[in-house]
Amino acid sequence: MAAPHRKLERVAVPNAMGHLVLAFAERTLRPPELTRLRDQLWRTQTYLYVTPGPVLIERALEGFPPEIRALGARCPFFRYDARGGGGYWPDRNEIWLAAGVETYEGLRQVRLSSCHELFHFICWNHSRYRSDEDRGFGRLRKVVADSRPVVKDYPRYRGWVTASFLRQGDHANVVEYFADIPTNFRDTAELPP
Repeated sequence: MAAPHRKLERVAVPNAMGHLVLAFAERTLRPPELTRLRDQLWRTQTYLYVTPGPVLIERALEGFPPEIRALGARCPFFRYDARGGGGYWPDRNEIWLAAGVETYEGLRQVRLSSCHELFHFICWNHSRYRSDEDRGFGRLRKVVADSRPVVKDYPRYRGWVTASFLRQGDHANVVEYFADIPTNFRDTAELPP
């Protein structure tokens, strides 16, 4: 997919009101009801709430070291008119994320999707991570290989690798692994050494 070129603009007050509606719906509706609501909203391609890029960066990187948050804050982060999708475009060094992620996938999911894409940006813009990527992630591959004997002692990580990550097909590669680990494991105690 080519990078989008047209940023979706939102008016602040209706957007903020949409956040209240969406948060209330996610808290109070049962899953089948929420699915029906989302189906109805999509008939008119309505986005209840679209988190502005800078706010999304701040929320997605909350709890990470200051150096990582500062680097992430420099990322050009745009929202575009689509139900889902997006990504990091290294040729433009920017992130484009679909405006529908909050409404159609959930407020929690937009934070996770943003964190994942931001770690692609961080990898390309942080000298230590970029040098490892330029060498095919040799250091990361070695750490993963060295951890194999103890993976059984980390059930959440082992379960994620086997039930989620490896089932992604083409997406189950070292570049995506680099971005998935900080997205899915904020508590490093859940990871093998």
